[in-house]
Amino acid sequence: MIKINLLPKKARKGVFKYDLYILIFVVLVNFLVIGGIYHKNTSDIANYKKLIENTKKEIASLDRIYKEYMSLEREKKEIKRRIQAIDNIKEGRALAARTLFDLTSIVKESVWLKKFAKKDDKFELEGRSLENESISDFIESISKIPYIKNVELKNIEDVNEGGIAIKKFIINGNISL
Repeated sequence: MIKINLLPKKARKGVFKYDLYILIFVVLVNFLVIGGIYHKNTSDIANYKKLIENTKKEIASLDRIYKEYMSLEREKKEIKRRIQAIDNIKEGRALAARTLFDLTSIVKESVWLKKFAKKDDKFELEGRSLENESISDFIESISKIPYIKNVELKNIEDVNEGGIAIKKFIINGNISL
């Protein structure tokens, strides 16, 4: 036979007391941990704000130096531009002298030049001649100059200057040193 005791047992008084103490202890530890984290975060935020302010002051103090640097950079670019312009003038000056020297050395007695115009890297030459063969020889000679390219005869026409029938010609091409 099985005996079942349905009478309530005597409740122990100390068990709930320890559970209450543990709960209070855990809550206090949580508050301390959360308070410590909060305190650390607020002190970090204050330090970062102070660091930001110091950095802003440093940037403000360096602003004068930055403006000076930028003005030096602008002056440097301006000087480079001027040097480039001087170099272009020197290059153009040498090219003009060289072109005149070379043209005078290839011009024959029956050919004379009236106008030489250069714009960027293109040129136009106007001249006079007594015969077509001289013009042809002149164009071949110009084509052999190393810095003159794409030489072509643009126009030839018979004109009367000073009572003499002569040939007026125009030559185009590219010129670069």
